[in-house]
Amino acid sequence: MVSDFSPRPLKKLFTTNQCWASFLDTGGLRDIEVEAVTKMLACGTRISGVKEYACDNAQCPHVRYITNACHSRACPSCGKKATDLWIAAQLNRLPDCDWQHLVFTLPDTLWALFEANRWLLNDLCRLAVDNLLYAAGKRGLDIGIFCAIHTYGRRLNWHPHVHVSVTCGGIDEHGKWRKISFRKDAMRTRWMWNVRQRLLDAWSEGIALPVELMHITTDSQWRTLILTAGGQCWYVYMSKKTAGSKNTVRYLGRYLKKPPIAGSRLAHYAGGATLNFRYHDHNTGQQATERLTQHEMVRRLKQHIPEKHFRMVRYFGFLSNRVCGERLPQVYSALGMDKPDPAVKICYAQLSKQFLRRDPFECVLCGGRMVYRRAVAGLNVQGLKIHARDISLMRYIPA
Repeated sequence: MVSDFSPRPLKKLFTTNQCWASFLDTGGLRDIEVEAVTKMLACGTRISGVKEYACDNAQCPHVRYITNACHSRACPSCGKKATDLWIAAQLNRLPDCDWQHLVFTLPDTLWALFEANRWLLNDLCRLAVDNLLYAAGKRGLDIGIFCAIHTYGRRLNWHPHVHVSVTCGGIDEHGKWRKISFRKDAMRTRWMWNVRQRLLDAWSEGIALPVELMHITTDSQWRTLILTAGGQCWYVYMSKKTAGSKNTVRYLGRYLKKPPIAGSRLAHYAGGATLNFRYHDHNTGQQATERLTQHEMVRRLKQHIPEKHFRMVRYFGFLSNRVCGERLPQVYSALGMDKPDPAVKICYAQLSKQFLRRDPFECVLCGGRMVYRRAVAGLNVQGLKIHARDISLMRYIPA
């Protein structure tokens, strides 16, 4: 009988036609791209290591091997669990009050600059929330902010921007909760000034110029470029206030721990040299279709893998890691909230029951319980990199 199993869509996209192998052969990849993609391709195989479970019934010979997670930012399977954990933790701890969601964008003339100098992305969140913290500070309020850096648009092109969620109120020096609103024009002006000033300072820090800006050779030319970039059209999107942070947390959570495209959107890919990619066009408000080569789709996806240890989410105000332990209980008290219980962690068995509708630790032969017996180590990161090309050539063979 021919199995109807289909390999994970993202793996299929990367490995079919030796696509990822050709990227490895050409070179020029970032170390984290090689590491993250190789981990993703090895995920679900013995290469990543396994845990061995045996049935507790001494008369039953059944043995089961469960592969280790890869925890790669390029892996949609591991990203699912990481996303659910992050969302659960945020919904559990964020205060129940009015929130406002904002998006800070950059002129397209500066996008390539941030791609060539990814270390500059570290500053974007701080520059975006500067005016919010300033406005709250003038009123003697401590507000809560969490923000996330996205590097892609709907077409998966390089488009760095910052998503910010801020409480529409804060606590004063007396521990009272007071409402606050923010002026969009003031935020836009401050954002534009902050980014321009940061880029002007970066010239003396040895900034790398992308190909399209190689004609810039002097400090004067650099200043002209930065001070005229985008003119006055630096856009800041400001949504209406919402009760609670639930919608924003779920929206951001989809993109923080996983690749920028869900595997389900690639399920139609049959292994050809081209594929159709559907996305929502903000300009028309309609669904649009773009035909891409397999190579171009892989290129777009791999460029959004963040650098190692890069923090996609940042917290400010009473949510900052330095003070949240002390300040959050005060916020709960000011809002009349009970201190939340710790978020329940999601384990492998729960996910398996949710999606496969079965208990992974129930023996399929006799109904007994599968108990842990031993662990078999897989390749470490260095080993994965050494064997990256071999792993990229692995194929699923139908039964």
